[in-house]
Amino acid sequence: MHIGPEPPGEPRKIGHKWFDLSITLCVLFISASSLVIALVHSRTLERMADANARLVETNSWPFLGYGTGNSGGKNGSAIEMRISNDGVGPAKIESVELKWNGVARRNALEFLQACCGYRDDRANGLWTDLIAGRVLRAGETITFLTLPATQGDGPAWKRLNGARLNQRLSIDVCYCSVFDECWTEDVPRLSLNPRRVDRCGVSPIPYGAPS
Repeated sequence: MHIGPEPPGEPRKIGHKWFDLSITLCVLFISASSLVIALVHSRTLERMADANARLVETNSWPFLGYGTGNSGGKNGSAIEMRISNDGVGPAKIESVELKWNGVARRNALEFLQACCGYRDDRANGLWTDLIAGRVLRAGETITFLTLPATQGDGPAWKRLNGARLNQRLSIDVCYCSVFDECWTEDVPRLSLNPRRVDRCGVSPIPYGAPS
C-alpha cells in the first residue's frame, strides 16, 4: 500500500469562521509586536553604545593651549613660553613647527635670533625644552623657552617680551588623544576649534631643542 506525504500542518480550527480569523489576527499582531519591540530594543542598545563611546571620547579629550608670562629669575624677571594641556585627557604631541614671519625655525636659538637679534651667549641663561614626542597629561604644562633678563642681552629680552604675543609668531602643533583622534592648531591663536585631521604628518622643519 502506497502512503503519500502528509499535507503541511495547519492551525487547528474549531469550525467558527470569525473566531478562527480572530485567533489568526491575534497571532499575527503578537508576532508583529514582538518584531517591533525587538527592533526598538536593538536601536536603543545602539544609541546607548554610541552615547557611551562619545562619553568615553569626551572624557579623554585633550586640548592644547599657549601661555606666556614672567617669573622671577636669578638675574631678574624671566620670560616664559609654555604649551599646556587644558583638556581632560592625555595629549600625544606628534609634531611641532615654530615659525617667525612665516618661516619655520629649527630651535629656540634660530627663533630668538630671527625675532629678537639674540646672541648665542650661554651666560644669558637661556633654557629650552622639547615639545614634540611627548605625552602631556591633562593639566600639565611644558615650559619650552625661558629667557632671563640680564645685563648682557637686555635688548633681545625686550624684543622677545613683545614678540611672544606678536601675530608674526605661530606654533603649529599636531596632537592626538589616546584613541588616535588627532587635531592641529596654531596654539598662540587661542582657538577653541582646532582642526580635526586623520593623522599627524611629519613636519618638514620640526622644532627641537638646540644641540
